[in-house]
Amino acid sequence: MRTTDAVWLAPGEPQEIQSDLVTRFQEEYGRAASGTWFAPGRANLNGEHIDFHAGRCLPMALAHGTYVAAAPRTDGKLRLRTLDASLDDGVTTVRPDQIGPDAPAEPAHWSHYVSGVLWALRELGRSQPEFAVDADFGADLLVVSTLPIGGGLSSSAALECASILAFLALGTPFGQDNPLQDLNAALTRQNRTDLAAACVRAEVEVVGAGTGGLDQSAAMRARPGKVLSLDCRDFSVTPLDIGCIQRGYRLIAVDTGEAHRLADGQFGDRRADAEAAARLLGFDRLRDALPEHPRKADVSHVLEEFDRLAEQLEALEGRSIEACRRRLRHALTEMVRSEKLHHLLSGEAYGVRHIASTVGDILTAAHMSMRDDAEVSFDVADLVVETALAQGAEGARLIGGGFGGSVLVLISPAAIPKLTAALERISRGIRLLDVAPSAAAHAL
Repeated sequence: MRTTDAVWLAPGEPQEIQSDLVTRFQEEYGRAASGTWFAPGRANLNGEHIDFHAGRCLPMALAHGTYVAAAPRTDGKLRLRTLDASLDDGVTTVRPDQIGPDAPAEPAHWSHYVSGVLWALRELGRSQPEFAVDADFGADLLVVSTLPIGGGLSSSAALECASILAFLALGTPFGQDNPLQDLNAALTRQNRTDLAAACVRAEVEVVGAGTGGLDQSAAMRARPGKVLSLDCRDFSVTPLDIGCIQRGYRLIAVDTGEAHRLADGQFGDRRADAEAAARLLGFDRLRDALPEHPRKADVSHVLEEFDRLAEQLEALEGRSIEACRRRLRHALTEMVRSEKLHHLLSGEAYGVRHIASTVGDILTAAHMSMRDDAEVSFDVADLVVETALAQGAEGARLIGGGFGGSVLVLISPAAIPKLTAALERISRGIRLLDVAPSAAAHAL
């Protein structure tokens, strides 16, 4: 299947990674780690830029993810180090007064994702005593990831979710009552939902990224072998089987090698455009502009109403009318695509033939929308999509927030060697990851 092993990024063997991480922790901090925790990255079949509009998203967890080894402290400090060469700058110490949204402003740093979830867990503990964190709790952490950093596969949410499990295990009554791997069985679905929401708070209120909860929900609530159909109106989850696709096709994530960043303003700017359009239409949640089972005609009706309301305006809340309309069109059509996929994969569309072809068409249409309406794609991603389709892929699309990141490709196994060879000619920075729906965050 593989023409050049070097272009494939393997998830690694969890037990070996854990063993190496524990050894490095001892060397780094001069004491033993109290435990290790893992959270997966994610690939999104559909539903980009709509979680914060209460749309439906269809993520799945990857076998690739982030590992955290940790031990508690009693001085309130965090000491953090990552073994990722692109981020590692030695041990970072975070004092208690540097944790949370009210801390003095500092340059962006990966440690804010970790300190942010400690703050968010403390906040959660105010209403849920079993999650209460002692005022003097701190921790030493060592981090390693098998995800490409900035690859649009949710490495930041994986870091958040692995870290919050470490803090939960080491610093709360819940963790004391459920040590080590007992934590996995003790975490209820509601617990996981609450912890995912805490990670969202950390990313929004501490890091400053406009995430809507898709990534954290995928990492904390994933099911092996399933795509999650995540309804972001109430964050309810319906696990969907994609065996109908996997029997004859493969899902591959193509990391373009161009890192994306959600905290640099462009992602938030796109979101603000769409939210301004929603307010003009009179909706707090853009999903409410469409019926329960939306179709393309419903999108047209909403766009016509937007045009009517905006006809006499020169700008919308200081934003370009045309840009707001494009963001609106992306969000609405993405919602329709998500509902179509949910319908197809849930078995409600009994007797549908050529499922892979239909899914592939949806993927490709979604990429065109990300490129033309959301305007978050980039040259390499567009070229990867064109190349994949030319090599026989059923479909391909940019996934993640955009402005860098990865492309998801649906393709038959027989076509993979030709695709791999063609992608190598585009860039030596490209890496391929197998996408097989995997387990949620857990203690090792």
